[in-house]
Amino acid sequence: YAEKYLDFVDSTWANLWLQHAFQAFHMGLISFWVARKSGDEQQWHERGERSKLALKKWAESSCWTFENKWYLLEAEESYCNNDFDRAKLYYAYAISSARDHKFVHEEALACELAGYFHL
Repeated sequence: YAEKYLDFVDSTWANLWLQHAFQAFHMGLISFWVARKSGDEQQWHERGERSKLALKKWAESSCWTFENKWYLLEAEESYCNNDFDRAKLYYAYAISSARDHKFVHEEALACELAGYFHL
């Protein structure tokens, strides 16, 4: 299995696909944050929603790697929509998923964003 993984990672196409997933994640986080802070909420919210939908496809194909990221975007969108109960739930899911899948840095990010939410 390790050889298949390394062959996949060495592939240019594989790197492009993975970069797309991580770009969608970060663009989603940025978009929902800007939507909360700016006067141009509609445009940024739509960008965040597109990123979230792209990441959902990744989460369906690899729950281990992308589930926590999708949960975090779901939490950020709920926060934007003033659905605070749902946001609180998805922040907890994102933190738990990142912890369960050993993504310590993403667990920390989810905790930080949940902290801003709770302020």
